[in-house]
Amino acid sequence: MHRIKKNALFVIDGSYILYRSYYGLRPLQTSQGLNVQAVYGFCRTIQKLIDIFDPQNFVLVWDSKGKTFRSEIYKDYKATRQPAPSDLFIQKEYITKYSDLIKLKQIAKVGYEADDLIASLSWDYKDEQVVIVGPDKDLYQLLSDTTIIYDPFKDVIIDQKSFEKEKGYSSTKVPFFYSLLGDTSDNIPGVYGIGKKTAETLVKQFDSLENLYGNLDEIKKERTKKLLLENKKNAFLSLKLFLLKHYKLNLEKKDFEFDKNNLIKAAPLFEKMEFTSLLRNLKNKFGIQEVEKSFEKPEKQKNNVDVQLSMFGPQKNKETESIIQEIKKTTVKWKCHTITDTKGLTELVKKLKESKEIAIDTETTGLRPLADELVGISIAFNKKEAYYIPFSHKGNVAQLDRIETLEILKPIFLSSKIKKILHNAKFDLLALKQYEADVKNIVFDTLIAANLLRKDDGEKINLKVISSKYLKEPMDTFKQILKGKYKDFSQVPIESAAEYAAYDSLQTFKLKQILETELKKYPKINKIFNELEMPLSNVLFKMELAGIKLNNKKLEKIGEVIEKELKTVEKKIFAAIEHKYAKKWLSMNLNSPKQVQSFLFDELKLPVVKKTIKGQRGTGQEVLEELSKIHAIPGMILKYRELAKLKSTYIKPLIKEINKNTGKIHSSFSQILVSTGRLSSSNPNLQNIPASTDYGIRSAFEPEEGNVFLSADYSQVELRVLAHMTKDKNLIAAFTNNTDIHSKTASQIFDVSIKDVTKEQRQVGKRINFSIMYGLTPYGLSRDLGIKPSQAKEYIEKYFETYKNVSEWIKNTIEEAKKNGFTQTIMGRRRYIPGLKENNKTLYQAASRIAINSPVQGTSAELIKVAMLQIDKALKKENLKAKIILQIHDELVLELPNKESKKVEQLVKKEMENAAKWIVPLKIATHIGKNWEKVTK
Repeated sequence: MHRIKKNALFVIDGSYILYRSYYGLRPLQTSQGLNVQAVYGFCRTIQKLIDIFDPQNFVLVWDSKGKTFRSEIYKDYKATRQPAPSDLFIQKEYITKYSDLIKLKQIAKVGYEADDLIASLSWDYKDEQVVIVGPDKDLYQLLSDTTIIYDPFKDVIIDQKSFEKEKGYSSTKVPFFYSLLGDTSDNIPGVYGIGKKTAETLVKQFDSLENLYGNLDEIKKERTKKLLLENKKNAFLSLKLFLLKHYKLNLEKKDFEFDKNNLIKAAPLFEKMEFTSLLRNLKNKFGIQEVEKSFEKPEKQKNNVDVQLSMFGPQKNKETESIIQEIKKTTVKWKCHTITDTKGLTELVKKLKESKEIAIDTETTGLRPLADELVGISIAFNKKEAYYIPFSHKGNVAQLDRIETLEILKPIFLSSKIKKILHNAKFDLLALKQYEADVKNIVFDTLIAANLLRKDDGEKINLKVISSKYLKEPMDTFKQILKGKYKDFSQVPIESAAEYAAYDSLQTFKLKQILETELKKYPKINKIFNELEMPLSNVLFKMELAGIKLNNKKLEKIGEVIEKELKTVEKKIFAAIEHKYAKKWLSMNLNSPKQVQSFLFDELKLPVVKKTIKGQRGTGQEVLEELSKIHAIPGMILKYRELAKLKSTYIKPLIKEINKNTGKIHSSFSQILVSTGRLSSSNPNLQNIPASTDYGIRSAFEPEEGNVFLSADYSQVELRVLAHMTKDKNLIAAFTNNTDIHSKTASQIFDVSIKDVTKEQRQVGKRINFSIMYGLTPYGLSRDLGIKPSQAKEYIEKYFETYKNVSEWIKNTIEEAKKNGFTQTIMGRRRYIPGLKENNKTLYQAASRIAINSPVQGTSAELIKVAMLQIDKALKKENLKAKIILQIHDELVLELPNKESKKVEQLVKKEMENAAKWIVPLKIATHIGKNWEKVTK
């Protein structure tokens, strides 16, 4: 690390750290739904600076609102910038509050940008060391013997020497470089047609812009000379815009003095922001008692920031608030009981028998309920106390026998008189079922309820978060209870484990009443909870329990075929390289995007098709497909990647997922992970298994001996949902008359009769039909079909001429969502879309696409959920052995005895086609076969 003097002045580029934290970190929210990733990133950066450098002099510099002198010079300066996301400014207010709390000097001046103020500080203190925190390109021109730049995100210091070594020219030439290149982010024009490499060459050749224009004859390339002559005015304008300007600050060095002991004053803010790691860091530095003292003096009045925070909390009515207050009165102190003997268990069972409802929670050694060991159970039946029953904690400790305890609890678990409350009930049911224990009369799952009530896609709904959100009662996380020294819960000492586990069931019990009240405020959502999601949870439990058999020997053989072909393709690639290209590429790692990028564009000199967000030359599938049209090697690399993905994602990983106890794969199907309400599959994701490959991975999934698979798939369900929602007569007619909808759309677009539609034209119609619900743009369609944007625009316009109601529905849906703040499905499931209030065009367009797609995809998801409930009920009624084992979006896969095939096929078809009474018919395709591939459409 560069030697930093003790009295150095640290100058922070506030906007750089703000934006870098906002976009560089994953979205982070408090339990109240407030976005705080920028605040967290900023506070963490300050802490890092203090830990590394221990600054004695600190100043934070901000941009100011309003026009600057550059806007007067050039009216289009920064004209192309889109407005920042609205929540970014809210987060900035918290950052300025944090800086005030720790007494970090902040400066901003109207009419001047932060860069000019930073430059002024650098020049004013040129005799002392200045460390600029934030590697903005504008600031590199300030590098000198005393001014250096520190990048806190890369942990790198840049000084004059390191800059010149990397760039090949002096930092004083930075304005010269950008006067030629321009700056798209600030809309500085530069010299049109001159790119980075040419600009670097000219900057290395000439001393300054004036020197360049005074010696144009020395430039060999006529095109470059012509561009410079044509854009001379813009070049000198750009130089003027890029040069920094001095401002008299009237500040002395003592104004920047910083005392790191003031950090403790940020503790209340950290608690409000739920920055547990930063708060823990303060406790480690200053001691728990000192940190707790910092909470003792509340602020006299709420400031604007606090008022804004309260807006993000759950909107409680008087009834909800009174419940919370009542809970708080009764649970200021709660008691944890640990049951370690038969006498204590007998007394507990007696109390449970007298209870109307109880909350249950399990503790296991991991997250695989059918594979991991059940360590203990916690139970709560009032708001004052909770019980923990340990089974298999490590060490010589008193605890009960698991099987005997479950047998004693059996009457409680199976009682139809005692209502059961759980958080993520499916997990607990599976964990208990591994030991042949069942639980009946489950009436409330707090996880499902919290999911239906959340107002933001990124809002967390785990028990710890919703306890803090609704009860204002923080809970220890699982990570905290393990303390970094225990491998799993069985190693946690019973005293600590009991309090943690018992509190889980206690909070679940308390949350039920609040969440139930909240749900009742929204009758449609309450109906979805009680009549759709809660019953579906039990169907999913049975699906996961049933699992699906994987023939590992067959999959291994498929893997061998893939491995053989992978090596063949690899040999072909390197044979082509050895024959024609530099030998250094023979050691290229084909799985490295960076190395492949360099080979394709530096060695093969292929055109850059697309750039990544970070400005790198793209080498993704879309790019390789495009490049394969003009060169053979990109196509071979694409094939290599496809094979490598099949091998790494689906061969060994799937075999590892086989449960040792059952010999099957038990994927987890979640109701809460997808914002539209779709079910998702994980551990492993069976919805992602390739439907059609040359290697038949699905063929390795087989039924038990004597059984077959039956697949049932909704035909074009989202288009049928769209027809029903929009009531478009042409869409309805197509489905009512059983007309091929893709040919119908193509015939309208290309002005031909349906019988004359070609295969290629139908593909265009199909692409538009399925993409219109995802906010299809002319650019997107032109890229997908390889046509001009103008042609794509014409196709889309003709689509809307044919289906006029669709266009009107899209417009009305977006307007309604802007007005209400959410879209909803036919059943009434809501998806909140705050992005529709954004002035930022990109964010608004993304939100508009969500508003269009969510009601359609969400309604499709609800349709198949209803079908699953009806099929499950009908199978039980008919006493059939068939089971639903998979759900792949609009498709179901069942396993059944071969002799039940005809009856189950008719039953499934009937229930799926009658899952909803719409103005368009629902159509089902079914297939029966001896493996999953055989029933794949």
